[in-house]
Amino acid sequence: MSNASDFAVQKQHQQYSIVEYIGYNGGGTCGYCHKEEANPTNIGMWARSLSVSHYNELLDRGIRRSGKYLYKPMIANTCCPQYTIRLDVNSFRLSRAQKKVLRRMNDFLQKDVRPNERQKITEYNVVKKKTERSTISSNSQVKRVQDNEEKIPLELRKKGRKKKVLRQERAFQKMRDKGINIMEAQRIRREKEESRRRTLNSFIITYSPETFKHKLEVRLVDVNSSQFYETFQESFKLYEKYQTTVHHNASCNRNGYRVFLADSPLFSDEKGGSKSMALGSYHQQYYLDGRLIAVGVVDVLPRCLSAKYLYYDPDYEFLTLGTYTALREIAFTQELAKERPQLHYYYMGFYIHSCQKMRYKKCFRPSDLLCDRSFTWVPLEKCLEMMERYGERIEAFAPDAPVAENCPIESVRCLYKMNILSYQILLNLPDFKETETFMEEYARIVGPVAREMLLYRN
Repeated sequence: MSNASDFAVQKQHQQYSIVEYIGYNGGGTCGYCHKEEANPTNIGMWARSLSVSHYNELLDRGIRRSGKYLYKPMIANTCCPQYTIRLDVNSFRLSRAQKKVLRRMNDFLQKDVRPNERQKITEYNVVKKKTERSTISSNSQVKRVQDNEEKIPLELRKKGRKKKVLRQERAFQKMRDKGINIMEAQRIRREKEESRRRTLNSFIITYSPETFKHKLEVRLVDVNSSQFYETFQESFKLYEKYQTTVHHNASCNRNGYRVFLADSPLFSDEKGGSKSMALGSYHQQYYLDGRLIAVGVVDVLPRCLSAKYLYYDPDYEFLTLGTYTALREIAFTQELAKERPQLHYYYMGFYIHSCQKMRYKKCFRPSDLLCDRSFTWVPLEKCLEMMERYGERIEAFAPDAPVAENCPIESVRCLYKMNILSYQILLNLPDFKETETFMEEYARIVGPVAREMLLYRN
């Protein structure tokens, strides 16, 4: 692959997206449910260099990166189907639980308030009861529990809806009796509620040394900057602590960390240099009183901020740093959208319905899931209904939408012996003999950008 790297270096005045196709990969132990998977679970390729525009297009076809490795989960094969999930930050509304997380952080920063032991015990008992209930092994017991959980709340909900409708009708009748325009009254009420609704940014408070007990700083560090390498050891030590404590992984090392979270193939192909920051790969570092407590790995792309990974200091787990940092990333995306209006989506990676650790993502609304056949976006609520009805393996959330456009195989752009040419021309070269069978698969997976990216062929 050195020829491709040399090519990228020699073409100093123009950078190219260069990928090498790997094909089917995976199998072994699932990283989510820990079951053994006999079949390949993803299709992958190596990216030697990749423009932010092309990567944004690949994200919209269900492809994500891990370091310089690009992969697309195969929903039909994997035991835990993975769906790309995104949030429109312009429409984001805070939930009550998310406001609680923000208030808890602010109380800690301003007053050094921490959850007391009573709260910890209560939370432990709730988790313990849920765990015990989930371990019931008898089928008859499970059926009785499910019957009770399904039937009783449904009846109560029906009664609740009837009462709500009756109350609403009585209120409307009183308004009609007084000659009040109901539509106008509802509009005024909605406007008042909207004005009272607190924005995400209103919870992000500015540090004051006179009144604050703690100082939280969020630093955005380019992975190609000197600042990144100056903080590399500090970041790795935090990652090592997180992996050993939270995931019980004692085998992590500096090289693995670098390949997974530091290496990035991305370069900016954005025209004009007037923006306050460049598109590309960054680490958002969270410093509490000068101590690094969390790092969010993100890619800033033309139409979205893609959250790649988060690791944090387990000593500060009481601050619910997973949710808090996600909210800060949403706020950051909202700020980016002011300068780049088309950049208003927050990509949260993959949503896995059967994985409890992943299901928190559905609390960020309004979100969409990516249909794996049409590559169109479908509202999360509709997708959840389909998964509850048909099971979590849904290959088409938008079954009536046309199948996504693919790239004709002859139009695939290739890099061969330092030359750029279409696959159709490559096949006619006297010194080239096709021995691979993956070209149609590559064109189907990558889609229209296969006409622009360079596929390395030797």
